[in-house]
Amino acid sequence: MQNLSNEWMKLIRKRSTIAFFIISAFFPILVGPSVNILQNRIGFTLFDGESFSLIILSLAVIIYLPLLLAQAVSDLFPGELEKNVLAFILVRPISRLKIFNSKILCIALYLMTLLLIIYISSNLTGAIWLQNFTFKGMLMGGFAYLLSWFPLMAITLFLVFFVQWFGSSSRALTFSIILYFMMVVLPFIFPKVGLWLPTYDITWYQRWINNGLSMVVMGRAVYLLSWCSLFFTLGYYQFKKKEY
Repeated sequence: MQNLSNEWMKLIRKRSTIAFFIISAFFPILVGPSVNILQNRIGFTLFDGESFSLIILSLAVIIYLPLLLAQAVSDLFPGELEKNVLAFILVRPISRLKIFNSKILCIALYLMTLLLIIYISSNLTGAIWLQNFTFKGMLMGGFAYLLSWFPLMAITLFLVFFVQWFGSSSRALTFSIILYFMMVVLPFIFPKVGLWLPTYDITWYQRWINNGLSMVVMGRAVYLLSWCSLFFTLGYYQFKKKEY
């Protein structure tokens, strides 16, 4: 727990992390009034208070959050290698598995915090600016935000494995962004390939909301869990054998 606390403090003290927290809070607040003004002008309801948090979530999970996770992964792995921080950490009497676990848990906590900030901000915005804000919609949105954590962590563990091949955080970040967008674009070119990538499930909360607990949804859940287990193991193997 002490090492997790250290990793967390290192991450949240970064100016970029603080900036991302602020942007995450203010983005829905800025979008809400704009949507309200647009709807009043055209006289047609595009989004209501009940669905607004889900609209913001769909934008966040596809574009915004993967980029922030790529930044965090690049900072906690190649970034610390670049600054020789890991060399000092490994001198301490703590196993590499515990260090690796603390970094992964730190990123998981960071992701959950970002989702929570966006969820609270989007619900407040929906309640103030948009019509038809309901308690049922708020609960449904909370469920969707929790579900979104799972596929985003699958993508994170995939990135963790690959960024450890780099000794520079900037190069690792550039590669991570390119790799993610390739994962997003590839299914449009080769649809069958997309089924094997975690980006296929980036908005899987929609399947849970529309279809409930079905065999297809459970099958994808098992696949994502297997993906996480595989790349956690590969990522740790890479971390363990790497010389710092």
